[in-house]
Formats: sequence, C-alpha cells, structure tokens
Amino acid sequence: MTAPRPRTAVITEAWRNMVDATVADTGADPFTMMSGRDGGPLARTVKCIIDPLVLRLRANPDYGKPLLDADQARDVGNLIGAAAPTLADAARWFTELKAQRRTAGITGGNIQEQYFPRAFELAVSYGTPADDASSIAAEMIVDIHQPSAGMSVDDLTDYLDAGHDRLAAALDAVWTSTTQAPVGRPPADSSETVAALLSDDVDARVRDLHWKELTASNLPAAVGLDLFDTGTSITELLAACEIRVPESVRAPSLSAVVPATAPPLRGRAAGLPLDRSIATRVATTLRRSRDREQLPPIADLVDDEITRSRAPWALDGAVWQAAALVGVIVAAQLYPLAPQASPHGFVTAMTQRLAAQAHILYNRRFLLDGSDSDLATDLREFWRPYLSRLWVRLHGRSIGEPDTPATRFDAAALLDLLDGIARSVSYDQRSRIRAVIEKAAR
Repeated sequence: MTAPRPRTAVITEAWRNMVDATVADTGADPFTMMSGRDGGPLARTVKCIIDPLVLRLRANPDYGKPLLDADQARDVGNLIGAAAPTLADAARWFTELKAQRRTAGITGGNIQEQYFPRAFELAVSYGTPADDASSIAAEMIVDIHQPSAGMSVDDLTDYLDAGHDRLAAALDAVWTSTTQAPVGRPPADSSETVAALLSDDVDARVRDLHWKELTASNLPAAVGLDLFDTGTSITELLAACEIRVPESVRAPSLSAVVPATAPPLRGRAAGLPLDRSIATRVATTLRRSRDREQLPPIADLVDDEITRSRAPWALDGAVWQAAALVGVIVAAQLYPLAPQASPHGFVTAMTQRLAAQAHILYNRRFLLDGSDSDLATDLREFWRPYLSRLWVRLHGRSIGEPDTPATRFDAAALLDLLDGIARSVSYDQRSRIRAVIEKAAR
C-alpha cells in the first residue's frame, strides 16, 4: 500500500508537471507570476486559486487534508493538470489587471490576494485575453476597488447560485414560448437606404431622413429576430446590398451556430456576442456602469437580460437594433489585409485607413512569408472583433437608453460610432503586434 504523501508535495509536483508540459507545447511559461523560485506555486496561488477554485475544497474537503492517499493525490494532480489552460489564461489576465492597477494609481492591498481570484474568474469567463482585454481588466479594477453595495459581480454570482434552477427555467420559458413570425426577403429599397447612410457624398439632412426611415421600419427587428429562426436574413441582406463576402472568409455572424440558440445562464464567455452567457452579459453591464446606484437591482438586471436574449439582435430599442444591422453591413466589407471594392464610400475610406496602418502592412508581409498567425486570422476576419465590440457598446446603450429616438442618436452619431469601433479594434491589434515583435526581438 502506497504511503500517504504530504499535500504540499503533491501540489508542487503537479504544478511543476503542468508548467513543464505547457512550456513543451507552447515554448513559453505563462505561470511565472504565480510560481516561486523552486518552480512550485506561490503560497498565495494555492490559497487564492488552487484550493478554492481548482480543487474546490468546500465541495471536496478530503483534498485539503495534510496527507493525501494515492487516490486523493492522483485526483489532485489530475485536477491541476486539467486546469492548465485556464490557469495560464488567469496568469495572463493577472498581468492585465496589474497594468490597469498602475494606470488607476492604486497602491494599497496585496495584489495577489486581490487579483488572483479575479484573474481566474476572467479566464473562465473570457478565455485568453484578446483585443478588449485592457478595457475588461479596467472594468474589473473598478469592480474590485469601487464596489456599490449589493451591485458587485460577487453579488451577481451569489444571486445566480441561489436561484440557478428558477432562472434556468425562466430562460427556457422565454425561448420555448416565443413564436417567430415569418421573415421575408429584405425589401429592394433596403439597399437604397443603406447606400444613402453609408455614402460619402450625401447631404446630412438626406442621410438623417434615411436613418429615421430605417429605425421606423420593421427591417432591423425582422433581421434581428431571424438570427434565432433560419439565420439566413443577414446573407440575404448582404446580397440585396450587393456585398460579396470572399469565399475564403466566413460571412459575418453574431453566433458560432446558425441559427443562434439560447445562451447558457452561466459559463465561459464565447467569442461571438449571442453566444455569451446571461451571467457574462449582466457582469459586463455592472463593470461598464459608471454609477451602479442608477442601475436596477441585480434581480431585475438578470430577469431583463433573460427576456432580452430573445429580442431582435438581443438588444432593446429600435435605434440600437438598426445600428446593429448597419454595423453588420459595414463589418462584412472590412478586410484590412486584402481590401475589397465597396459600394459605400464611408466603408471605402475606413478600409483604406485601416489597410495603410503599419501593423496591417506587417501582417500582410507575415502572410506572404507563408507563416500562420492568430493575429493575421483576426485581421482576415476583422468582422469578428468588430461586431463583438460593437454589440457590447450597443448592448450597454440599449439597457440605459432603450427609447432613444433617431433624432437624438442621428446618422452622424451612427457613423461616428461605427468608425470609432474600427479604430478601437485596430488600436488593440497594433498593441498585440507590438508585443509579438518585442518578444521576438528578445
């Protein structure tokens, strides 16, 4: 019979094995921030992440004993090894949180105890930090250091824990009771409306008239609802607007599956907007709010989000649904690595600005060398980060300002938003390229 082993030795061995395997697979060690000089995990890594979040000692108290038998030691090692991708992402998120802490000028408190659990939370919710990592980390810093009573992400977690079964049933009821009206092909004049909105030589007054017509029509809602029915209306809309998506690139979508299905109540954040869990959507609302005291109670936020998940584009408000529709049309034409001819002057100018930037030129050369790159993939399908960021922005506006009229958010405001999203995504891409170049130069 194998003698029991000290728990600390089991954890240290499992951690070292995990680090070695990750380095062998990727050529890099993302765990340095969480490891000690001996190669094992820091004491606070064990205290703040491994015990409560990986081994879950509350549910598995036997894993917390000073001595572990063979079965327990094997289980502990397997759990740590299985968590390697999430732990690696947590280490990367910890770096993002530290950077935003410096930006915010925060100096108090132990950063490992404050941020290790939150970094793991972000890893579970968002996976590997991507283009919007800095903004998500900044929102988390606010959540940690400026929480409003009863309105923190921790309060949201507690609420979801307590009412999980009831809320899951409510989500299922919304999706099973909603009837989908038939959606016809987009009307022929929809292309004329879009052309007027995105033209670079149309009078502002005329553009506003077309914008008001679009927001007052049923087209944005019909296309947005069809995302959950047949999922073909975006393709038909792009065809009506004479927009051709290259065969080598997937057509723009707000979900990884077509048609989109009900989002999970909780779980890891997906890459595309409609695949994000209800918990992630509400947490984002909390983190982005500058004054949480002005928000409804968490219970109402969750209930509203469940109902909203089956609304057109999963957004409230005709203006924001129309903005989503125009955003998809714009996103379908943005190919910085290989600019395409566009029937819309606004999009042509945007594409030219993107394509001329140095990091785009670098990536183009990178592709010509026959190399593969996640960054290059993101640029090939620029619509992915573009639509993800646009939807989050519209989602926030639809919660706080659902009844905004087209006179207040006019066509000029729409174009400013669409252009600003492209600039924001491009800026993040540039930062990622710079990091790759600096790493290669070391």
